[in-house]
Amino acid sequence: MALTLAVVVVGTAATFLLGLSKTLVPSVGSLGVALLATVLPALPSTGVALPVLLVGDLIAVTLYGRHVELRLLLRLVPSVFVGLVAGFLVVRVADTQTAGRLIGVFLVLTAVGEVGRRWWVARRAPTDPPGTSAPGSVGGPVGFALGAGAGLSTMVANAGGPMMTFYLLRARVTTLTFLATVAWFFLAVNLLKVPFSVGLGLITTSSLVISAALVPGLVLGALAGRLLVRRISQARFEVLALYATGVAGLWLMVG
Repeated sequence: MALTLAVVVVGTAATFLLGLSKTLVPSVGSLGVALLATVLPALPSTGVALPVLLVGDLIAVTLYGRHVELRLLLRLVPSVFVGLVAGFLVVRVADTQTAGRLIGVFLVLTAVGEVGRRWWVARRAPTDPPGTSAPGSVGGPVGFALGAGAGLSTMVANAGGPMMTFYLLRARVTTLTFLATVAWFFLAVNLLKVPFSVGLGLITTSSLVISAALVPGLVLGALAGRLLVRRISQARFEVLALYATGVAGLWLMVG
């Protein structure tokens, strides 16, 4: 890999989206990862992206970290670990492009299901007795599947944001709690991924040079997201997060 003009221009646009994903809508990070892979080989591009993402994680934790919901994070640990191990095995033995497309299919199906679930809840809510429209559950098989999916997709394609979006949308948390929980989650997960990525030869001296050159784009994106999140309501934030996740899934399917 070389630091060419195309890598700088397209990579900066990609890391701008990664910055937005850290301070506004996590799902758009998948678009940034896919865009970076258009100017760098798909698998090595994940090694370039990881250090940049860690910078974004530190920015997000600084801005939102105090609003974190630790209960949700701790519940994720077992399933995410399973997903990370599965992702490591996929990277070693399987075609990561195919794995990325399968993740995209799952995201699209989940987005459609979530839209349908919300429509059904909204339709029946007016006739339900008070107190019966409880927040969605994030435990059980669904919660485990979303946690494992976040670990798998972040290991294979640095695309764990959409899975986390679904997990937290079902938990019905506030916008700031949403962003804080995502920030701490990905800081921890991305730190765990570093030795895996080094062991797989994805993070090297040359990849770190490219990563450093692309950090300014991430900082600009993070600042833009910070400004926008102050101007968006909770309801609009949830709709934006949901549809951005569906778009990310489609992008992974055709990428």
